[in-house]
Amino acid sequence: MSIEQITQATDELGGGRARFDIDADLRVYLAKTDWYVIRELETGTPVPEEIKANRERVRAMIETPLPLPF
Repeated sequence: MSIEQITQATDELGGGRARFDIDADLRVYLAKTDWYVIRELETGTPVPEEIKANRERVRAMIETPLPLPF
């Protein structure tokens, strides 16, 4: 799923998506690409520039804080 698809303002039914839901999906994108960063740290194989740029862009787009783990 592309970043543009994640940040769409409407859901499958045409209704508005909550900012929290959009941010949750953006965090999933970061989690799915974490392995690139780990690979770079462990083996020295660089993270592709496109992934680096997308991760930076996604981090800047997240507006809501993580919920507390209670």
